[in-house]
Amino acid sequence: MRDAVRGMRPTGSRTVALVALYRPGPMENIPRYNACKHGKEKPDYLHPTLEPILKETFGVMVYQEQVMQIAQVMCGYSLGQADLLRRAMVKKDKSQMESLRKSFVEAR
Repeated sequence: MRDAVRGMRPTGSRTVALVALYRPGPMENIPRYNACKHGKEKPDYLHPTLEPILKETFGVMVYQEQVMQIAQVMCGYSLGQADLLRRAMVKKDKSQMESLRKSFVEAR
């Protein structure tokens, strides 16, 4: 955690991003987040419509709310559908994710 704090040099709300990233899965994105934050790398938004959602976090999906917004913007999901996707991802429920995959791909 100390190394992550030193690398990020968080200020204000960026401390929340550090806490959100400092978990087993998202932790691998800390170096990229830091590099983009400090101007060593350019953020990669993967698609132009994602920039407004991911700009605050330098192109890195940090918050669960961002996953929901992306599902809404990219696939036209309702807030309820986006929450089902988020919940399946958090719980790593493969059967639920597979059932949502078809509607996700078709909506795109």
